[in-house]
Amino acid sequence: MMARRVVLLGVAFFFALNAACGGHSHPQSSDQPAAKSGTQASSAKAAEGTPPPPGSPLAKIQAGMSDAEVQKILGEPDNRNFYPTGKGFIPFYYGGDTARTDWIYKGKGRVVFSHNRWSGSLQVVRVDYNPNETGK
Repeated sequence: MMARRVVLLGVAFFFALNAACGGHSHPQSSDQPAAKSGTQASSAKAAEGTPPPPGSPLAKIQAGMSDAEVQKILGEPDNRNFYPTGKGFIPFYYGGDTARTDWIYKGKGRVVFSHNRWSGSLQVVRVDYNPNETGK
């Protein structure tokens, strides 16, 4: 009986380890998309958190502003993106910033808001300046 439990525990450990390692030992299989080139990855990384120049309308947006204040300055966004943050998956976490909303402005960039799950209000976290923003 004890030997059977040890064997079952060993098998369970093997499958857990195999799942954690991705299930294969090949560095890149053919079913995965090709990695981005260095210039594409660096330009995408540079757009996140890039402060706007002084002449840009996004320069008027400051961290802590509400969505209504941003809308008065920039108007309606061309697109919106809502997504959860990792804090939303922490058991018994009652703080804020469990979700984010991006307001995307074509040819200008993004305004990233923290979403308060209790009041539903939005508050600016950062502004990402990107004159090549497509609005999608």
